[in-house]
Amino acid sequence: MAVPVPSSGFERKEAVLIINPAAHNVPALKLRREAEEWLREAGWRFRWEQTTETGHATRIAARAAAAKIPLVLALGGDGTLNEVANGLAGTETALGTLPAGTSNIWAREAGISRKLVEAVRLMATGERRLIDLGKAGDRYFMLFAGIGVDAQITRTVSLDMKRHVGAAAYGIAAFREALRWRSRPVTVRLDGVERRMDVLMAFAGNTRLYAGLTKITPNAVVDDGLLDVCIYEGSGSLDIAMHTARTLLKSHKKANKVLCQQVRRLEFDWEEPLPMQLDGDPVGDCPREIEVAPGALWVIVPAGLRTGLFAGRGRRPQEAELSPPRPRTG
Repeated sequence: MAVPVPSSGFERKEAVLIINPAAHNVPALKLRREAEEWLREAGWRFRWEQTTETGHATRIAARAAAAKIPLVLALGGDGTLNEVANGLAGTETALGTLPAGTSNIWAREAGISRKLVEAVRLMATGERRLIDLGKAGDRYFMLFAGIGVDAQITRTVSLDMKRHVGAAAYGIAAFREALRWRSRPVTVRLDGVERRMDVLMAFAGNTRLYAGLTKITPNAVVDDGLLDVCIYEGSGSLDIAMHTARTLLKSHKKANKVLCQQVRRLEFDWEEPLPMQLDGDPVGDCPREIEVAPGALWVIVPAGLRTGLFAGRGRRPQEAELSPPRPRTG
């Protein structure tokens, strides 16, 4: 039975579909063929591009933006979305999401179906929204920058483990790293206000949902020109366990050893840098500065989406300084 094809808001129906074949839940070929049939019936021209290495999705997306393709659809997880966002930041090309990864946080926040044909329909008939990105060094992020033990956990989760056990891989790694991780003294500046802290982990959030389990930054808004920061202090495994419990119970913002604040810029001074993850993927050591890039990315969300995640701003601010990311190799 053919799927009904509603009208589209795109004047030019042309898209590049980027697929990450290593993603945890890549749809079967039969489902991809059904998605192609829907796009053809809706009058879309499209082509598939398959990634082969780290950073490849960024390069594909950047080429699509340079060619003025109106829509890039990313079939993969949040790491794939991150790479595509880095290729599209500051351009007029919009990012659409076809969830096929381990957690698919952005898809869950934006109400995008995990069923491929339905997700394609939602993107092809959706509406453009302008969102902020976070920027850590020369890399953008859509969801979170995680620093400290959180990043160490992602660093120790292998691609094979994620492919075989999915999100449970992070639970296994979290238990192991919590037993041996110790805090580090860090001088933190939040919009210029300086504090000396013993940091176990820190988060700069552009969105709300973390790891599909809880909301570390429950008041984050993706188009308010701010990042929501939570910094967890303490010494070792006992504090990590207490922080984890409070966060799961959504009471962490009231804890004495947790600092939560909205900022435009977060700066660090340290003797030994902390590891960092962006949107769930490890990226090495944290740079000394993380900041918001207001109005950096056009995304497609389901038509009529109503959520507190959006404040409703719809134009790119003139003051946003958007620079292209340095190509990644891997």
